[in-house]
Amino acid sequence: MPQTQSVDQLYRTPLTPSYWRQARAALSSPKMLAFAALMVALTRALSIPPSIPIGHTSLSFGFLARSLCALVCGPVLGLAFGFVEDILGFILKPTGEFFFGYTLSTMLGVLAYALCFYRARITVWRLVLANLLVNLLVNAALGSVWTMMVRGGGYWGWFVPSLGKNLLTIVPKAILLYILYQALLPILRQMRIIPNQLGPKGLISFF
Repeated sequence: MPQTQSVDQLYRTPLTPSYWRQARAALSSPKMLAFAALMVALTRALSIPPSIPIGHTSLSFGFLARSLCALVCGPVLGLAFGFVEDILGFILKPTGEFFFGYTLSTMLGVLAYALCFYRARITVWRLVLANLLVNLLVNAALGSVWTMMVRGGGYWGWFVPSLGKNLLTIVPKAILLYILYQALLPILRQMRIIPNQLGPKGLISFF
């Protein structure tokens, strides 16, 4: 009989077979599927409030729902969530022409959050690392490839300004995630949706 992982199981790294077995199991969990669907709706709702201006860029709130789905549902279901959420977002509120590269970026952003947060001890370091990966690698580096393909021009002409904008939002995003997770993780833990991912005394530690 195959062994099942406890809801309390935490992993130091995603590079283990049991981690990915548990992540795949989310695809057949009604509770996880319902939570992912709720996060799709929440992402759409969070696109309504105006963005926060930060320097010469702005910060929208959809990443909060994407990262929360990644933390709860993991990388496998998270990829499916990213696909559905991006396609639905374009259907409900189209901006320009559809380009699948941007859908792929949404999926990879959720994947990055999942690899940092899913069944891991949440720390300030992980919050910053996750946003570094999403902002610099997915949004700036990869996003500039898609923009070059859609709009033309040279890669560096798109990458340099995008890098500057994404650097400005790393810390604010980490702070917002800290506040959100510190408030919600104890509730999700009581609901037996996630393991105990907080540090001593129920607080998010630095490392």
